[in-house]
Amino acid sequence: MQYKPVGYYILVEMDKISEEIEEGALAGFQLDSKEVKREQHGHAIGTIKAFGPTCYKGFEGCESPDDWGVKVGDRVEFNRYDGKECLAEGYEHFRLIPDSNIVAILESK
Repeated sequence: MQYKPVGYYILVEMDKISEEIEEGALAGFQLDSKEVKREQHGHAIGTIKAFGPTCYKGFEGCESPDDWGVKVGDRVEFNRYDGKECLAEGYEHFRLIPDSNIVAILESK
């Protein structure tokens, strides 16, 4: 099965949350599966995998995602808990997010 977003939705693969806290006062502490799922659901960073056919059309000066400055493969940030979780097997760490809800591209220095 393959997800293909429709309309103005963007398919984003979410960064996976580690079960172990890696830094700070709780370094080495293990999260249980319920906590990992909650943290994963609230995470707001991922990688663009696909665009729906009308993404960014209708915005002034835009006819495609390129005009907005985003492309497949970009790591992006969006609002916490935004979008719809994908339900199909194999897509547990994906969300469908409206195009206007992408707020930043994360670039390496």
